[in-house]
Amino acid sequence: MDKVIITTFTDPMMGLSYECEPIFRKLETHFKDRIEFRYKMGGLVRSVYDLVDPRDLSKGKETAIKNYNVRLAKIYESEEAIMGMPINMTDFHLFSTGHTSSIPLNLAYKAVQLAENEKADLFLYNLRYATIVDCRPTTHLDEILEAVRKTNIDTEIFLNYYNNGMAQSELEKDLQMGYEMGIRSLPAYLIQYGGKAMLIQSLIGYNAFAEAIEKITDGEVKLQKVTQTTEALRKLINAHPLISPIEIREALDFDSIEEVREFVEPLLDSKEIEIEKVYHGWFIQKTEELK
Repeated sequence: MDKVIITTFTDPMMGLSYECEPIFRKLETHFKDRIEFRYKMGGLVRSVYDLVDPRDLSKGKETAIKNYNVRLAKIYESEEAIMGMPINMTDFHLFSTGHTSSIPLNLAYKAVQLAENEKADLFLYNLRYATIVDCRPTTHLDEILEAVRKTNIDTEIFLNYYNNGMAQSELEKDLQMGYEMGIRSLPAYLIQYGGKAMLIQSLIGYNAFAEAIEKITDGEVKLQKVTQTTEALRKLINAHPLISPIEIREALDFDSIEEVREFVEPLLDSKEIEIEKVYHGWFIQKTEELK
């Protein structure tokens, strides 16, 4: 059967895409096996100097970037209201005079696709987590390498693709595709099915995605009932070994985070998962015991 392909044009630093993860988990479970997610890099911040307040530049580059980081942190914090995914902006300093672009994060995703494509989406999640939840300056290569190691990818293979021009070439293809499609803001979504395509250039929620899927497939791809079973939970965590209770709530149709906490208790007792407490919330981390 044809799958609905949802290609997101994004950047690993994007809080908006991070906040959409629960929406994607719901699409994933409610349209079982009929959705395929893909990602294209959009290079959100090509140069931080394009975004700083020009008046701050008269006081020096360090001041301009420091003030921009403060404004950017407030934007991130406001985005937490979208779906409630935890955002931590404690001592936020993503950009500096030595690290003036988000392109290294985009390049890293393309390098992982070349190194171990099946782990690329998990790497993207881990890189977002490091940026937005752990508040790490992931524009730095050593921070990117931490996300590479966390995703169990060989760092030497990664660095080879990152540095030898191949990842750069793939990134340029993504950027060119976005340019040719007229994408002017991120995130943007290209929805494809059976030779048809629909481009959405705004942040949308689950209902809008469901309506778009209904329209582009002429009703061929239908919503399916989800089951709140341990088997369904294990399948979800196997696919997403780091996951928030908000994502599980949306994916399995729970009414509250408290219900999710009670539901995962047996897997905690059996040490198949563990809780990772974070600023404003918690995540579930898969352990080696998960069956």
